[in-house]
Amino acid sequence: VVLKLITTFGDGLGGGYDIGCWFQTTIARSTLRPQAQFLNHTCLVGAFHGHAHHCLYQLSHLMLYMEGLGLEDLETCKSTFSKSNILTCTVRYATAFH
Repeated sequence: VVLKLITTFGDGLGGGYDIGCWFQTTIARSTLRPQAQFLNHTCLVGAFHGHAHHCLYQLSHLMLYMEGLGLEDLETCKSTFSKSNILTCTVRYATAFH
């Protein structure tokens, strides 16, 4: 997926990951490393990334310090999924399995 993204969107792409600090390490140790370095790909971490977790990584990859992201907190998918949990009470009897 990352290879497709960086080859499609090109230079300077940043991906927001809940585990961005570990994901960047994974990319650096994989066959994607040359393309990711050449195209300046970076892994960003969301606004609610653990404050004491990898403090030095946060200084260069926390979305608060990146230009162009505006008010984005990189937690949209998590927030949407959390809100969808409210539907469980309503639809849990809608299948034949209950």
